[in-house]
Amino acid sequence: MDRELLRRHEPILKFTHGELFFPMDAAAYVANCDLLEGPTLREANVVIPAERLDVESLAANPTPPPGQAQFLRFVPKPMGSLELARWRNRPDRPKFSAPGRLARVGLVARIVDAGLVLSLLLRGRVPGGTTAAASERYERIRAGDPRMVYHGRVLREGRWVILHYLFLYAMNDWRSTFDGANDHEADWEQCFVVCEARDDGEIRPAWFCAAAHDEKGDDLRRRWDDPRMRIEDGHPVVYPGAGSHATYLEHGEYIMRLPFPGERNLRGPLDLLRHVWRDTLDQPDPGDLAMNASGALSVPFVDYARGDGLVVGPGGDAEWTPHLISDDDGWVDDYTGLWGLDTGDRFAGERAPAGPKYTRTGTVRQSWHDPLGFAGLDKVAPPSQAVPVLRSQIAALTATRAGLVAEAADIERSLPLLNAELSAIRETGGVETYRERSAAKLAEDEARLAGLRSETVQVGVAIQAGEREMAALQAGELGDPRVHLHHAAEPQPPVETKGRALAEAWAALSVGLLIAGLAIIVWLRILPPVLAVVVLFGSYLAIEAFLGNRTQVLVLRVTLVLAFVSAAILVVTFLREMFLLGLLGLGLLLIADNIGELRRRIS
Repeated sequence: MDRELLRRHEPILKFTHGELFFPMDAAAYVANCDLLEGPTLREANVVIPAERLDVESLAANPTPPPGQAQFLRFVPKPMGSLELARWRNRPDRPKFSAPGRLARVGLVARIVDAGLVLSLLLRGRVPGGTTAAASERYERIRAGDPRMVYHGRVLREGRWVILHYLFLYAMNDWRSTFDGANDHEADWEQCFVVCEARDDGEIRPAWFCAAAHDEKGDDLRRRWDDPRMRIEDGHPVVYPGAGSHATYLEHGEYIMRLPFPGERNLRGPLDLLRHVWRDTLDQPDPGDLAMNASGALSVPFVDYARGDGLVVGPGGDAEWTPHLISDDDGWVDDYTGLWGLDTGDRFAGERAPAGPKYTRTGTVRQSWHDPLGFAGLDKVAPPSQAVPVLRSQIAALTATRAGLVAEAADIERSLPLLNAELSAIRETGGVETYRERSAAKLAEDEARLAGLRSETVQVGVAIQAGEREMAALQAGELGDPRVHLHHAAEPQPPVETKGRALAEAWAALSVGLLIAGLAIIVWLRILPPVLAVVVLFGSYLAIEAFLGNRTQVLVLRVTLVLAFVSAAILVVTFLREMFLLGLLGLGLLLIADNIGELRRRIS
């Protein structure tokens, strides 16, 4: 029954041309790994070598003591430089090309990106040549076992039936192959088809949920009738990101931005600056400055989900082989270590993930024990129950409104009595304390009555809206299928390729050239350091404007800056004269105003 349900709605994965790794059997992956244990990667020792490791021995291996890490290693030795060069130049290697990501951003983001590259030298990372060695190792496995495997399970919670699909890739090669943010051995990805078990026995799909880059919540799910999601004969079509394998529901290129350090601290000051500029100075709204700054300073990485490569699933280039898993499987429930090399990266981007059930810290994933909450569906009623649930809520609101009306009526009756008593004792001595309490009670009841009347109106509006919604649902109108989305991932428009080769070359070289140029100018004492920075920055702006066909905009902005500078110089140079002229004008204005007042009095 569970296998048939999984097969009924198993997704169709459309990969990007150039992808090196595809979903594989966990048992085959484990059988080609060493199991290591130790406090760090350098100090780790092989506990079970690949020749003797399988999923049974992996599950049976005892949990390491505190302070000891346990992880698998798929690549025992990365390729050397010569081997790597031969691997890259082999004729059968899939070719991948794309516009440069750095050409999409400015200088500051490129500098931040350079810092990120340098940080890889200091923090734990996957060694160079690992992707090539992993690719060759995976191809050998695939030659002996060409099946495309997903691991699935079926959960039932009330009327919901959750079909959970998990995909294991031998490696995430996003950084080394597709210029992404990170590499790591092993990659677990997942998606869900959430169905409703109806009273007539039919199990009908209602939602599709796809996890991307450890995100969760409402933005991960799409209603089954979403027009921007493709369904082919009951099978949702998804587009894994090249190398990252993140799951997207529309083909295209997605910009993933790595936030710069201290980004959150800019929100308050920039919101204050916007408020002063817009409200105090009455100037045009500059928009969300914090968001604009984040876009300008964060480092962009492109997730390519083009769907122009291998298609896996019903009707595709390869069919699925499902493997059912559950908590009863030892390798799922008992092994809490990482599924690939533990590089010790403090930012975790280059560390391998844990298995389908656990996080890197050993806690159970929310997507495993609470998939409805993971996708924000615990607050959503099953489709067939939407009308009964809404009807029940309308009845509750009606009862609430009746209670509000009754309480308001009681206060309306008591307020005149209390006010009359307070008027009678207003001038009476010896009852000051009692009078103060009565006055406070009167003010409190007045405020309460105003609040009750306002709340009664709002509850009435909610009841009317609920009745309109219920009528629409009864008529078969389900409403906007995307209303729950807040920050849904959107593919970027296609990048124009005309004339971009020079721009991309400049984007790749600009930061290095500026740093090297500054060092040479200062070393040879051609210009003072401050002037050298100004000259280099100006040259950078000129080249950027030329390559981006924005020369007129640059000239206009330079003109405005020079005008402001000239005005500032004039103010500083003639500050005394301007101050005295201002005093003279103020004095004359006061004299003219007072003379006018005298004339009005005389006349």
